[in-house]
Amino acid sequence: MIDIFSVLLVGSLITFLMYQNINKVTKKIEENARDNSPRYAKFASTIIDKIREVKRDLDSDMECENPKLCKNESCDEKSIVKELNTLIRRASLYEGSLAKGKRRKEIEGDLADILMRFENIIKDSCVNGRVEASKIKYELQNEYQKLLG
Repeated sequence: MIDIFSVLLVGSLITFLMYQNINKVTKKIEENARDNSPRYAKFASTIIDKIREVKRDLDSDMECENPKLCKNESCDEKSIVKELNTLIRRASLYEGSLAKGKRRKEIEGDLADILMRFENIIKDSCVNGRVEASKIKYELQNEYQKLLG
């Protein structure tokens, strides 16, 4: 009887210690995943700046002295500006504190979607859109690499 009791006691103690250690490790993993939010906030800010540059170039209501991009004839300016504003709003969610509650994969997925839509807008609405989209993509890729360290 005493042997069974001591085995159960030791087994319970080991189970409790393992449970505590697993909780500590899980908590550290979650904290590390959420510590990336400043990095994503900086990258979202960079994305917003690039979108605003393109918007300035494509919007005839905004006066831009030396535009880098030129609209092609098939460009529907109002819908493009509206879509760029939507992308700015979406990216700005990750610039602030709202991104802290989201998981890394979710943030990366949303930012990737924003970048793909941004790239498609440039390709479809600008003269030499593919070349210009590649340049902007390369610049953003370099910025992201800098933020990774």
